[in-house]
Amino acid sequence: MRQEAILIRKIKAGDQDALPELYNLYRPLINHVKQQYYVRYYDEQDWNQEALIVCHEAALKYQEGKGTFGSYYKVRLLNRVRSVLRYHMAYRRRAATQAISLETAITNGLKPVRRPAVLVSCVPLSESVEEAISNLSLLEIWTLLIILGVYRQEEVINYLKVSQLTLVRARSRLVRKMRASLLK
Repeated sequence: MRQEAILIRKIKAGDQDALPELYNLYRPLINHVKQQYYVRYYDEQDWNQEALIVCHEAALKYQEGKGTFGSYYKVRLLNRVRSVLRYHMAYRRRAATQAISLETAITNGLKPVRRPAVLVSCVPLSESVEEAISNLSLLEIWTLLIILGVYRQEEVINYLKVSQLTLVRARSRLVRKMRASLLK
């Protein structure tokens, strides 16, 4: 019986000492896969850990008589590496993979680009504000005066004889209307 078959049976039986031995038998295969693929931020320990995990899973699921363990392990290891690559190359992580450090940018003579977070509309601001205010109710105008610091909240509550909850709701409506009017 071959040495790998004995080690696989020991791993299936729960012998944890057999796993490093089986792993070391396939060290050349692991090194070859590491040379073929580049995963950003993966160091030697990360590669070894992935390969060891895949080796353990492959040993537990391997069925004798269905090909060699070496070919089975190679396919599983390549599939794991491709899954890791797909994860790292996902669209939502693309910015992180294309990013460079600020120090690298400075040494290469690149300067950061500053862009406004919100695009300013082409309509003059005074017209936009006038239009936004014309759509407000009297309570929402009083709420705007509180936000601007012209009046204190307690003064408006006493003057209009409304509750604090009414002002909170008016503020919510005010913010929604202003955003809709000014940021369209």
